[in-house]
Parts: sequence; structure tokens; C-alpha cells
Amino acid sequence: MTEAYEWRVDDEVEMRRLGERLGALLRPGDAVLLEGPMGAGKTTFAAAVGKGAGVTQPMTSPTYVLRQEHRGRFRVAHFDLYRLYGDPERPETLDVEGVWALGLDDDLAGGAILLIEWPGPLADEIDAYLRILIRPEGASRRVRAEAWGKRPELILKEWTAS
Repeated sequence: MTEAYEWRVDDEVEMRRLGERLGALLRPGDAVLLEGPMGAGKTTFAAAVGKGAGVTQPMTSPTYVLRQEHRGRFRVAHFDLYRLYGDPERPETLDVEGVWALGLDDDLAGGAILLIEWPGPLADEIDAYLRILIRPEGASRRVRAEAWGKRPELILKEWTAS
């Protein structure tokens, strides 16, 4: 990691604005890994990123289907890997082969913008990504963005300047 930035987000409207601004900067092959406890706002943030990327249909959590694809300016592949863990409290129990079987390699090759909830050790298999950590703090949220790689660094700089 080379660059990081944090925001305090006081409500869902602010969370959506933050996500939409990020989504407007993304293009195919960009990966956004979303981490945080259950109910932290990962799906709300992902839906806002999708909206910023031009997705007009509602984006809901793909918890039961694992991957949903949406169309905006580009394809947006939204993953929720929670159900691929043997034990979500232990990241090493993620079925990484199962993740790749969902078509992750095609998406990473530039076919789509990737939004991945519950990525766990999958980050070790991706060369460049933005890692978004969402932590509840009472009624607010602390959102931390970390850039891993050159393109994510550029995105983070532009996002934080907007």
C-alpha cells in the first residue's frame, strides 16, 4: 500500500455521495475490495459506486447468487463472497478456487469494474486494487481507502481531490 485516505461519514446520504464520486472514476479492470463487519454499509457503498459508474437499475447484495452483473458506462461485476467461507471469522477458509470459478479472471482482464465484498485473502491474488474498509462508529462510519498499485493510486488522488 502506498496511499490511504479516511473519511467520517455521518449518514447514508454522505455514504452514497462518496461512493458515487468513486464510481465516476472507475473503468474496466479496476477492482474495489470492500471490507467491514456485517451491516457496516458495504452493499450501500457498492450500490453507490455502481450508480456513479452509470448503473441505473437497483443494486442489491449478491449474497445468495455470489455475483451479479450490471450495465452502466461499463459492465460492473458485484461479488459478495461471504457464503464462500467455511467460517467468515477465519479469512483462510475462503474457497478461493470457487471465487475464480465465478469468472473473476475475465473481469480482472478488463471486462468489468469489480466490486468485491468480503474479499479476505483474495487480495493476495489481485495485482492492483482499492481497499475500502468501513467501520461503524456509533451512528457514523469511518471509511478508509487504501490504494494498492499505480492505477488505484491515481484513482485515490483524483477521488480525494473531488
